[in-house]
Amino acid sequence: MEETLWTKSWGISGGHRNRKSVGKELLKVMENISKAGQEHSILLVGVRGAGKTTIGHALARTLDLPFYDTDRLVEERLGESIPVFWAREGEPAFREVETDIVKMLSGLPKGVISTGGGIVLRKENRSLLSSAGTVFYIRLKPETLIPRLQNSWGSRPRLIKEIPLEAEVKEVFIQRDPLYQEVAHHVIEADGHGIIQVVQIIQRYLVEK
Repeated sequence: MEETLWTKSWGISGGHRNRKSVGKELLKVMENISKAGQEHSILLVGVRGAGKTTIGHALARTLDLPFYDTDRLVEERLGESIPVFWAREGEPAFREVETDIVKMLSGLPKGVISTGGGIVLRKENRSLLSSAGTVFYIRLKPETLIPRLQNSWGSRPRLIKEIPLEAEVKEVFIQRDPLYQEVAHHVIEADGHGIIQVVQIIQRYLVEK
């Protein structure tokens, strides 16, 4: 869902010419990233709408690694979509399944892993994430996130009921930002950066590791 929604926001849609140009830029950084010799999985954390799935797909392609999305892994376990399960069973039941998936991450073949926005809420999850690989926090300010989330507002589970989108985004950011900071090995201030720039920033961290 996020990859399709945020492709435009990250500037990788808009016709064949633009996609071709982005592909060339990704190829330019592939060699240096590959030389980094990354031994462990790369995990991306951040609030919903941060572009983790889009960035993760691009990074996985440059590294020639498999891509995993914890929300998709949860849905495979459930046999239905997260919004449907959430509406019927509630958030606590969803978080239990999510933790089961987090416990599996360290056993997956090395890859790039995009995580759900609320995955850091449990202390157990934060510990497991930190030990599963190198964690990058894709950090965006609420002012950047709000316009991105407006189009998908009705299709995502409400995190705080009966308050406007703007208020929810700001409140969730206040609650979770310290938790992302806690679990992350590196924080990427992504405001004003496109997907290629974020991939290049991650590249530099991996090369310098």
